[in-house]
Amino acid sequence: MKRGFLNTRKAKQRVAEAVDAESTQAGEPPHKKSKGDDEKGERYVAITDDIAYCKTICCSLDPKSRSTRAEYVEFNTIDSHKLPKIIQQQVDNEKNCTGYGKNRVVFRVWPRDPKGQTITVTSLRAKEAANGIDLWGATLYDFYWVLRAPDVKNYLTISTGSRLAKWMRQHGELIAEDELYWADKEEDPKEVPVVDIGELIRCHDARVASGVFNKFSSIDSPFHPDHYPSPYPFVPFTHEAPKLQQRIPLHLLPKKLHVHDPWNTLTVDKDDSNQKPEWLSKVAKKGDIVRTYSLSLAPQSKEVASKAQKLAEVAEDEAAKKESVSHIFPSDKEGPTEEPLIEVVLPLRPRKRTQVEEAHLYLSPCAVGVGHHSIVRNAEWELPRDLFVEAHLCKACVEEDVRRQVQKLKDEGEWEALLKEQAEKSEETTQEYSEEEIFTLEPPRVIRIASYSGPVLRIHTTVKWRSPSEKQCDHESSFFGSEPVPRTATVSIVAKLSFEYDPHLTQEAANYQSFPDHFFQHWNGYNVIPPIHEPIPVGALCPQFYGYYTPDNPTGGKYRGRRRYLSPILLLEHCGSEIDPDKLCQDDRQECASLILRFNRAGWLHGSLATRNIMWQQGKPTEWPIERPHSVKSFRLIDFGRSAKVNNRTGLPMGEDEIALRLFYLMHHAHKKKTN
Repeated sequence: MKRGFLNTRKAKQRVAEAVDAESTQAGEPPHKKSKGDDEKGERYVAITDDIAYCKTICCSLDPKSRSTRAEYVEFNTIDSHKLPKIIQQQVDNEKNCTGYGKNRVVFRVWPRDPKGQTITVTSLRAKEAANGIDLWGATLYDFYWVLRAPDVKNYLTISTGSRLAKWMRQHGELIAEDELYWADKEEDPKEVPVVDIGELIRCHDARVASGVFNKFSSIDSPFHPDHYPSPYPFVPFTHEAPKLQQRIPLHLLPKKLHVHDPWNTLTVDKDDSNQKPEWLSKVAKKGDIVRTYSLSLAPQSKEVASKAQKLAEVAEDEAAKKESVSHIFPSDKEGPTEEPLIEVVLPLRPRKRTQVEEAHLYLSPCAVGVGHHSIVRNAEWELPRDLFVEAHLCKACVEEDVRRQVQKLKDEGEWEALLKEQAEKSEETTQEYSEEEIFTLEPPRVIRIASYSGPVLRIHTTVKWRSPSEKQCDHESSFFGSEPVPRTATVSIVAKLSFEYDPHLTQEAANYQSFPDHFFQHWNGYNVIPPIHEPIPVGALCPQFYGYYTPDNPTGGKYRGRRRYLSPILLLEHCGSEIDPDKLCQDDRQECASLILRFNRAGWLHGSLATRNIMWQQGKPTEWPIERPHSVKSFRLIDFGRSAKVNNRTGLPMGEDEIALRLFYLMHHAHKKKTN
């Protein structure tokens, strides 16, 4: 793929001269490349097409042309997750991906002192995400090309603002004032939560209450028929359930699973991989087939779940002992007031769940994917609603209740006596309170602080917490509807089933329980992961794990004189569809390859790398569904039945890195990409 002038030797020479514009030959010997350079992420690179992206900004290295601090502050008004227009025009050259061909490159250059020291391999650590990859930046503007030795042309490496700022300050090289200032303002790494499934469920309930959808244990169980107000329950797979993408802690995975399988798909017959999902007619003619499965965790996971459950129970016990209060300030205007601050004593919050005894799973007859060892099916998972949706105490109801109590005191003539009593107490001791409210519409933030000094009147509210299934108050009904909802909630996931005598599903379940937390987490910012030179988003690496279940009765009856096999069930997040590398732009191909590189850097070998084992979906799980159609693609690595942990980090071969580059036509495999 040619770049015209940027691909010529003349262009590369001009870039090299620009990078060295403020440097002079100081006579220092060039730094020799060590073997550890690649291992630490900051590596020697020759001037390539990637470096040519820098040519339009290298002029900023000239001290005479550098902007003032006031001008630099205006830099905050840009979208730091998009390339500058002039850079975008140079790199966005894919014919079928205009505006989406190449949106992530390293384009900034860190100026060096001509007499500065050589940047050698160091154990210096700066800002990093939980995956431990040392080149992390919050935005595209936090990555830099930098000369390792100021007097050696072309001896460039990629680094990050936080890493360079730390090194430069340690070595007294402070000429890059603007870059140091920008690095100090960089956001810290943090995990970005996916969209709250509880809110998605409440929005789904609001749609039901508005009439969008057509109507179709012991009594304490949330699954008892008495707890399903009309129009619930729905026939499985007749409407779109919210997709579950949140992580569920091990101790909150259901212990028992009642699997509804009228098509008998648990016997796993390849020929039955796709049947018409006419659930109601199937059940009406032949009845439902329900089997009970039990959660099967590895010994180490059982111990983790047990400890987490005990900690959760202790936390709930402690929360029950603490008094919870809120404050109603007498005025929203500054200045003296004759009214006291009211301290509202709130009722105890209902205990949160510390375990889930049972759930129901409904298997679709349609297969999402069929492999050599397993079949993946769509599934709807019905769980207790309070696992996702918390009890709610309406603030507006509390304020109305308090004002009614205050008015009653005034009507009965007791208000003045209370104020006098509080005024006498306040002469002995002045009580001060302040509350902070933060309103965030990225990027601006508004912080409002209310402060009060004077007498305080305590009032106990009579408003009660509303459980997730109770009818909403008038204040909430305008958003979520006023009709009651079931004590359960149904979400969409996938169920992976194994062919008979195949051990891969058991091994895959064990691997999911051994993966580090950062495999399942979405983080802000970007990583540069060698040998790829460009920043890549740090999303979750694999699907969320929702449990591995085995049948209580391992046989499914008899068929042709022998016992029928019943598959175990691996429950996972639905991560979309299989990718086609030929239909992906370069940014997306790099992101797909980065999943494999990250997997290897964490000390794991996949063992079955193929494009069929990488899934894509439109938008990010951290975005609301309404935003996703207009967002970028997100990707996930799947199928870990052959994966293995490598204890010795140096024992990881380069084979899977090379396969990743080949599968996605990157670097020296770029010429193999099909062109239309």
